[in-house]
Amino acid sequence: MTALPSADAGSTADDDAGLAFDAGSDAGTDAGLQVDAGHFIDSGTMVDAGLTPDAGSPVDAGVSGPMPVGCVTTVAAGHHALRCDGITWELELSAACARGGCGLIVDVHGLTMNGNSQDKSTRLRSLGPPRGFVIAQPTAPSSALGPSWTPGSDDPKVWAFLQQLQRALVIDPKRVHMTGFSQGGAMTWRMLCAHADVFASVAPIAAADAQSLSSNTAPFVLDCPFTAARSPSREVPVLQMHGASDGLVPIAKGQQQRDAVIAAWSLGTPTVVSSDAQHTRTRYTSSSGLVFEYLEHTYAVTTPYVPVPLVGHCIPGGNDLRANGALGQTMFFSCAPPNAFVWGEVVLQFFVDHPKP
Repeated sequence: MTALPSADAGSTADDDAGLAFDAGSDAGTDAGLQVDAGHFIDSGTMVDAGLTPDAGSPVDAGVSGPMPVGCVTTVAAGHHALRCDGITWELELSAACARGGCGLIVDVHGLTMNGNSQDKSTRLRSLGPPRGFVIAQPTAPSSALGPSWTPGSDDPKVWAFLQQLQRALVIDPKRVHMTGFSQGGAMTWRMLCAHADVFASVAPIAAADAQSLSSNTAPFVLDCPFTAARSPSREVPVLQMHGASDGLVPIAKGQQQRDAVIAAWSLGTPTVVSSDAQHTRTRYTSSSGLVFEYLEHTYAVTTPYVPVPLVGHCIPGGNDLRANGALGQTMFFSCAPPNAFVWGEVVLQFFVDHPKP
């Protein structure tokens, strides 16, 4: 997202558990402790140590099952708020996934949001675990406008924690996925460009790097330009979504990013997967069977307290609208109903359908 007028500057309130985290504190990384819904947990606890991971699992040799690694100080089932390098991670871990072998979805918020408000828009915390996924939703360090991602410093931290999660929870290496909205969408594209070897599939939404005006103004600087100098190391299935009436990230940018993918990967004639008066979902397929899908909608967000023209800068089927928003939340990013689909369900099915070969 581009720079906005003042929102609630430092709030990263946990609207589900009623907790608040100091965006500048690294207390949760203290040895042996982590914050989990207000309780301190012994980081030495192990779960199901007798489970044997697949040979390709990203765990240290000799590790027999899920166990704490680095900032991942618990592998117990439940919801955990883990602190690492100034970033708070909301982690949803089912009893089945606490035994190891599940997939992983990293779900990244946009400017002024946090991990909990992102979940209100994607609902992945409730949708993902029954389908065999661990859900990880980070909250960015605070800025004058609220939580905000800084690519140069935050991307390496997010990547490092993702690797720790893979090892600690014995994640299935064929089912590591990432999605994100606005700033989180931009991070998703950057991660694809830098780490395509790890991801099975990705799904960026309305991507924009708020640290750079060139991200939102023509001629656009793409977050993953698909050039000879900067492009994914391998072809990865992508589901991209953008609002046609997006008031913050011009639809022209989303279309430019779409066209860059199509040209670089020599994608064929598109077919329409679904459509109505307010959305069109189009699929492109390469001769090798690679799938790229582009979803464009005309939904709009409910007018927020702060008069910022978000318009179509929103997530269909979300639940962070004013009546359901977090305490102190001033910006709302779920598209106003009715919507023909729930983004969380669509993206989850895309990830289920596109593991690594």
